[in-house]
Amino acid sequence: MRPKRTPSLRRSLLINLLVPTTALGAALGFAGLLLIDRTIETAYDRVLDGSVKAIAERIAVEDGEITVDLPQVALGMLETRANDSVYYNVVYDGTLVTGYKDLPIVSMKTGVAGTIEHFNSQYQGIPIRLSALVEPVYGKPLPVLVEVAETLNGRMTARRELLLVLTILELGIIVTAAILVWLAVRRGLAPLVDLGREIDARQVGTTTSLTPLNLDGIPYEAQPPVRAMNDLLSRLDVAIQVIRHFIADASHQMKTPLASLRVHVALLRRETEGSHGTPETLREIERSTGQLDRLIAQLLAMARAEQASIDGLESGENFADLVTAAKEAVSAMVPFAAARNIELAFEANVESVKVSVAPSTLQDILTNLIDNAIRYNHEGGSVVVAVGDPVDNRASVQVADDGPGIAQEHRQRVFDRFYRVPGAGSPSGSGLGLSIVRSLVEQSMGRIALSAGIGGRGLCVTVSLPVPKVLTESDTEEGPPSERPASLPQDEATHDGEPRPLHVAP
Repeated sequence: MRPKRTPSLRRSLLINLLVPTTALGAALGFAGLLLIDRTIETAYDRVLDGSVKAIAERIAVEDGEITVDLPQVALGMLETRANDSVYYNVVYDGTLVTGYKDLPIVSMKTGVAGTIEHFNSQYQGIPIRLSALVEPVYGKPLPVLVEVAETLNGRMTARRELLLVLTILELGIIVTAAILVWLAVRRGLAPLVDLGREIDARQVGTTTSLTPLNLDGIPYEAQPPVRAMNDLLSRLDVAIQVIRHFIADASHQMKTPLASLRVHVALLRRETEGSHGTPETLREIERSTGQLDRLIAQLLAMARAEQASIDGLESGENFADLVTAAKEAVSAMVPFAAARNIELAFEANVESVKVSVAPSTLQDILTNLIDNAIRYNHEGGSVVVAVGDPVDNRASVQVADDGPGIAQEHRQRVFDRFYRVPGAGSPSGSGLGLSIVRSLVEQSMGRIALSAGIGGRGLCVTVSLPVPKVLTESDTEEGPPSERPASLPQDEATHDGEPRPLHVAP
């Protein structure tokens, strides 16, 4: 089944305007054709009539016989550039006086004397146009019939030339009308095009805004759907406000009891040390409480991620320092890495590099990546966070580990919500970390890719983020590297969105 064609208002307007215009042009062309035929016939017939009258004026009777002093101008006036052949006859009482004897003799019994009549006939198989005049002659009881005929070459040539001019004129009018109609339709739809661009500019991930659309310049006919869209934006804004309030309330109402529960579990565990079976139960409660705390935190982060573009627009904080944010994220995760006996290192080729992303969003991205690298690594493993040089107006950060990694067939699905790589002995998790990271990265117009980690083992997550278009010289100058890695070359940063593997000595 063929897909249904998407309707186009511009195409519909062009068709509705051009079809009547073309039909009108065709009607005018047909009327012009009739006018050309009539004009040519009238013009050429008048010349024939003049020749007939010139011959009739030179008819006389001498000694009882009809004589004709044929003037040269009588036939000369019929000469055309089409080289038509001219024939004539003078007939009295059915007898040829002078002329072409095989030229058809028309019947003029009903003709009025002195009146010229025209006929279409043939002479020697060639179409001709014939003018005939019945003229009384002094001294003869019967009138004389004068005929002059010519071939139709001149008429056909003139008709073709005029039809060619008419056709060119008609085509010119139609093409000009089509261009003018297209320009008029384009100009008439310009407000709708501008409106569409304004709506597209508000899509999630760029500069989402729920402010009402401006009705100034919008045609009257298009204002009802725009008003309906403004009403929808207003209702959506109210819904988003409700979500924001829910996130704020849930963050307080759920995190506070969980923190209190963990504190009391720790106190109870201290008081019951040495009791048979109780410490193990308390450890299980503490572990479950920690998992629930992390799950709630990730759910709240995922909800914030879905509104990150609006939050960033309203707060006005759309720029962050990638190096500073990476250092802070590493510092925050050091206790967690130490608890799992994981070596956590930070490396940077630059002292500072600005990226077009809100600071809170960048912190969520880095924290989730480092948390995943530590959580799914083996005891005694390594995690390296490296910030590379900007390439093609994009800055990159890599979080690499030497853990079990992710098989190639699972690397696309790990970005799905609640998906966990199957395998025995895998640590518990919610399967939300990489999904949150990808949502935040895409909303910031960034790219994320997976590759092999340290020494070809484990996993390396590369995130590239856009650099602001307007930077001061101090932002773009490359300072001396504060901590240049020994085995992470400068050219191994992300390039064109494709990550290159990290090779850090264990």
